[in-house]
Amino acid sequence: MRLLLDDLPIEFVTGDSVAVAIARHGGHPGHGGCLCLAGDCGNCVARVDGVAWVRTCQTPARAGVVVCRHPPVGNPSPSTPTLASLVAVRRDHADVVVIGNGASGQAAASAALDAGREVRVLDAANGQEVVALYPGPHLVVRMTGPAGAPTMLQLHAEDVVIATGAAEMQPVCVGSQLKGILTPRAAQLLHAAGVVLGTAVAVGGAPAGVPCTAVAGTLLSFGESSVTERVGWIGSVTVQAPDGSQQTHPCDTAVVNLGRSPRDVLARMSDDPRVRVVGPAAAAFDLPPCPTTGVVCPCSRVEVDDLEGVWSRGFHDLELVKRASLAGTGTCQGTACLPHVRAFVAARSGVTPEPFTARPAAKQITLGEAAAGFHVDPFRRTALHDEHVRLGAAMDRFGGWWRPWHYGDHIAEYWAVREAVSLGDVSTLGKMIVSGPDAVELLERLYPTTVADIRPGRSRYVLLLNERGHLIDDGMIVRESETRFVLTFTSGGTANAEAWVRDWIETWDLRVHVLDQTMSLAAINVTGPLAGQLLQRVGMANPPKFLQHLHTEVAGVACHVMRLSFTGETSFELHHSVQR
Repeated sequence: MRLLLDDLPIEFVTGDSVAVAIARHGGHPGHGGCLCLAGDCGNCVARVDGVAWVRTCQTPARAGVVVCRHPPVGNPSPSTPTLASLVAVRRDHADVVVIGNGASGQAAASAALDAGREVRVLDAANGQEVVALYPGPHLVVRMTGPAGAPTMLQLHAEDVVIATGAAEMQPVCVGSQLKGILTPRAAQLLHAAGVVLGTAVAVGGAPAGVPCTAVAGTLLSFGESSVTERVGWIGSVTVQAPDGSQQTHPCDTAVVNLGRSPRDVLARMSDDPRVRVVGPAAAAFDLPPCPTTGVVCPCSRVEVDDLEGVWSRGFHDLELVKRASLAGTGTCQGTACLPHVRAFVAARSGVTPEPFTARPAAKQITLGEAAAGFHVDPFRRTALHDEHVRLGAAMDRFGGWWRPWHYGDHIAEYWAVREAVSLGDVSTLGKMIVSGPDAVELLERLYPTTVADIRPGRSRYVLLLNERGHLIDDGMIVRESETRFVLTFTSGGTANAEAWVRDWIETWDLRVHVLDQTMSLAAINVTGPLAGQLLQRVGMANPPKFLQHLHTEVAGVACHVMRLSFTGETSFELHHSVQR
């Protein structure tokens, strides 16, 4: 069986992950760095079937799967995921959910069963990968089927037990981004899979069952191979021996046993009291020595010099060091680098900082997986939307709204405006109240017109300009009193106009209040030569004259009626509550 790696077919064995298949072929799934093959680092991520940032160590090898290694510099080029349309969603409830099926997870599950609770165990090794934990507690689980098609499980639990174990420490030193460096568990997995490791040297203790030479001492650096065919791979390991001397050991593979740290990304997502952490995931492990050189964060390629730079600029809190340097913001969310960054801060501040907060998702997921089961229409609807649909309107998107395009005969609708009367839903127009002692000053600064001479009960068509005099919107100034005005804006320009008005009020320090009523007020446009007659039939004896406005009832509904025209014919806008 074969998969495609960077456009070349390679063979794999049943049970291989993509990463193991690549190692079996003599390669590295990324572009270097220590491999843990447990999903704890970002050194094996690649684009798989069009999806970038996939952990190949946790992706089963399948015949025909297409794998493209990310470029050495920059981000992977976008492509269309082959499984994008196959994401299903399930929703369920559970009593107790245990995340992890290791010794501590099994013990927690047994204790809950003994207490009469119903238990559900989730484990990534069984294709049940918890990618997010929210208050509730609510879990998002990516479940992978036999053909690789994902199903997203939205799971609400009464209690959650996190038993995710511990991650093996990654090295930070000169050469730590070379290929051929393994953690003990990765070395055991590859050896069990029959992958030849060549001449292997183990620092910090040899893993059981793996043929290698254990060397005593503290890891100092890795040296690159001098063999032309192995450029980018390690050729030696240098340690400081117990007697203080430096010793260099030639090798093809280095196994680094540097200790462990909690696998606590999920635990750092929520402080919900119904979530508890057990076993190694809750244990306190010693921090590694403070790093002095090398790549600290493999995901974001953050080096010790980068940490030194942000520290020298005054970023001393761990959360600020993270944000300023980008350490811990990559795909593993600090699992690989957090112990070293904490050690760096502790060495300079004298205080060991608590781990920083993690954000969902714990593992990279696609937008299709994140949105599975949810449908959000970003386009707003007017209060008459359902009525438009019922009457057969052809709806389309305009200015961020769903609006009628026509009712089947756009020619007849046009002539109704020109020769009779037409009704239009203009609820989408921006509607804003501006009031206060400095309202006139504000409006005269905003609009290229005089406002003081607009009498209450009158209105004026105006243009909204930016600092260069470029048109950014248009609408009406409607004066209700000496200090109160109604402004209207275009459907698509309302949000920007409101921000523009509020920003200048603050900049000029004016005494003006703003109330956006776009969503709380509906509006009907009555236009055409017979518009006045229609309004008289529904109870308006004296419609306002051109550019006048008044508050009255129309057909029993309280309306703010404005006489204006954007059609070239007699026109009235009836603004009223969306509840009516």
